[in-house]
Amino acid sequence: MILFKALAVFLINFILYATFGSFFGISKKEKWSLTVTVMIGFFAYYALFALICLPIMFTYRPLSLLAHFWIVPCVAVPFSSFVIYRREWAVKIRELTGVITSEKYFWITVVTVTVASAILTAITYSFTLDAAYYVANVTTNVDTNMINVYDAFTGSWQDHFELRYVFATYYAVDSVVCYLTGLPALIETKIIMSVTVMVIVNMLYVLVCRRFFEDHRSALLMYVLMVAVNFLFISNYTTSNFLMTRTYEGKTVVGNISLIAIFVLYMMMVTDGPKRGSFLKLFIVSLGTATVSSTANMVIPAEICILFVPYAICRKKPGMLPKILLCILPELVMMLVYVLYVKGYFAVYTFPR
Repeated sequence: MILFKALAVFLINFILYATFGSFFGISKKEKWSLTVTVMIGFFAYYALFALICLPIMFTYRPLSLLAHFWIVPCVAVPFSSFVIYRREWAVKIRELTGVITSEKYFWITVVTVTVASAILTAITYSFTLDAAYYVANVTTNVDTNMINVYDAFTGSWQDHFELRYVFATYYAVDSVVCYLTGLPALIETKIIMSVTVMVIVNMLYVLVCRRFFEDHRSALLMYVLMVAVNFLFISNYTTSNFLMTRTYEGKTVVGNISLIAIFVLYMMMVTDGPKRGSFLKLFIVSLGTATVSSTANMVIPAEICILFVPYAICRKKPGMLPKILLCILPELVMMLVYVLYVKGYFAVYTFPR
């Protein structure tokens, strides 16, 4: 029974990401990418969840209330996406079927490697303190029917929210899923989300490779080499190490999805030019990443500035600079809030006072 529930949640994840991304990734007048749509939907999903979760959490309301609120967009968004974009999805499915049929060996290899990577990460034993904290946090939230109020390691009531973790509502989603489905926290975090992250990472790898090479043989070789790097480049604090052994942690999403997603958007802007909605997509990735891990506060502004500021200067488009600043604003605000908290200027308590 747990296996069927886990498979259903995994499939629902991608339905939600695809439908959330439909409103930002699908263009009715231009070609659009399924991977980009899922990628944008992934971050839009977590950004919207944070906007709903934080007011409920900071007003000491229970997890069950958050779960009931969150069901509404999870039903309304897919329904609206189907009504508005059903024709575009039908055309894309037929297009993908044709591409897969014409390049079946390429896609057989990609699927085989992706499945093998997903299985490997799902069965890998993780013993880090961070890994234990995240699973314990989800379990504690479900068992107490509260959101980040109780310490995950001791079970004691916390005097105030730990702001290093509290804005990373990525794990509160897991708590909601476990509450609604009855799945154990370890299954949701260690298996379902690990496999979900690994599939998205491989989708992005394929997209990058196809952007570099039109010839599918060259693209396949690049893809295999990219995957091989992750298997072989295992050392302390690398994106490969987090992807292969700590797949369900927030830092993994930042290092292996967010950074690549921003690079993909940069590649699209370089090759296709700035399009309507280009910076909206970038802002969604930035905002969604800010709700995943505090690591984003340093990494995301650095990458966006390194890539897009020189582009704006070289293309003599100074009007892009305010847009770039707006895209890094979520991380800058989070960084400022955290510094003020660490310096003792304020605290967010877990009870009225």
